[in-house]
Amino acid sequence: MNEQLTQVLGRIEREPDEVAVVFDRHYATSPADLWQACTEPGRLARWFAPVTGDLRPGGEFTIHFDDDDVAHCRIVSCDPPRGLVWEWPIGEVQTVVTIEVGADSDGSRLTLRHARLSAGQAAGYAAGWDTYVRFLDAHVDGAPAPDWNATWTALQARYAEDA
Repeated sequence: MNEQLTQVLGRIEREPDEVAVVFDRHYATSPADLWQACTEPGRLARWFAPVTGDLRPGGEFTIHFDDDDVAHCRIVSCDPPRGLVWEWPIGEVQTVVTIEVGADSDGSRLTLRHARLSAGQAAGYAAGWDTYVRFLDAHVDGAPAPDWNATWTALQARYAEDA
C-alpha cells in the first residue's frame, strides 16, 4: 500500500479515565463550505455515512454505516458554523464527538475529537476516523477517495503500534 495512505493523520490522547482520538486538518475551502460538508446529510453521505433524524440540539439521529452498523446518537450542542458536539453510544459508554470549524489562513481548519473511548477501542476508531478524514479530503478537493478496507486495515495496524 502507498506509504502516504498509511501515514497516520491523527493522534491518540490518553487521560487517566479515557482515551480520545484527535484530528486537526487544514482544508482549502471556506469555513462555511467545510461546515456544510460536516453537517448536511447529503454531503455527510458522500464522505462519512448516511445520517437521518433531527439534527438540532437535543435531537437524535442515526448513522447508517455500510457494514450494517447503526449508531443512534444525540446532539449535545450546535453552534453553526463553528462547533458541533454529539453523543455516540458505544456499548455502555456515551462517547462524545466534537467538531470545530474555523478560518485558517487560505482556507479552513477542522478539529475532530472522539472522546471517552477505551484503550482497546482507540486504534480501531482512530483508523476509522483517519479513513473518513481522507474521504472528506477527497470530497472537498474533488479527488478520488482511497480504498476503505485497505486504508483502514493499514491504519489500524499503525495506530495499534501507538496504542
